[in-house]
Amino acid sequence: MTRIVILLASTDALPLVDGTNRPCGFWAEEVVGPWQLFSDHGAEVVVATPDGGAAPVEEASLVPESASLSRAECDRLAAWLDEHAWELKSPQTADLLNMSAVDGVYVPGGYAPLAQLHNHRAVATLLDRARRAGTPIATVCHGTAALLSLHEPAGEAWPFTGRALTGFSDAEEDSVGLTGKLSWTLEGALVGAGADYRCAAPWSEHVLEHAGLVTGQNPASSMGVARALLGQVG
Repeated sequence: MTRIVILLASTDALPLVDGTNRPCGFWAEEVVGPWQLFSDHGAEVVVATPDGGAAPVEEASLVPESASLSRAECDRLAAWLDEHAWELKSPQTADLLNMSAVDGVYVPGGYAPLAQLHNHRAVATLLDRARRAGTPIATVCHGTAALLSLHEPAGEAWPFTGRALTGFSDAEEDSVGLTGKLSWTLEGALVGAGADYRCAAPWSEHVLEHAGLVTGQNPASSMGVARALLGQVG
């Protein structure tokens, strides 16, 4: 059976430049749709976090106004997450996974990746093992921040230097009012790390695919990323 790891953060607070914390977690739409798609294609889904701690949902992703979804769709997402509460409350520890039994890694967004996944040793270990084994990695929105963790191994160049990548754009940060409040932005960090960052118009679907790597820009890109990952693991 195909096994796909969904890598989530276990933090619910993102520090801002003014010293306050912004509530954060995973973005529901980017988790539920792909998870359902993976399961519908017969894959086993394994949830992991860097430390094995529970993965919180970003509450804003279940509110129609902030999620840009209908109340019925938000309620559907919330109900689905309730059905899978055990997996989210008791995930695997990322660097303890047996990567020889993993066929793909998917990292969704929400703001929690900016707080934890970008510089965590366990994330670097998991992604480095996946990359070296040829296991495809897929990220969407702020989940692309997890790729920055691979700066950590001493003496090694970032493996995605010069690669065309995407993730939540500065224009999108500006549209949600977080420009100047975040201590760093994903677009700026990817450019600074050496990526060939590319984006489309805010909130439009945008997916970039390479052998072994798929990145998507925003929530609208999550299903395209999931389908591309399935294509690579199949």
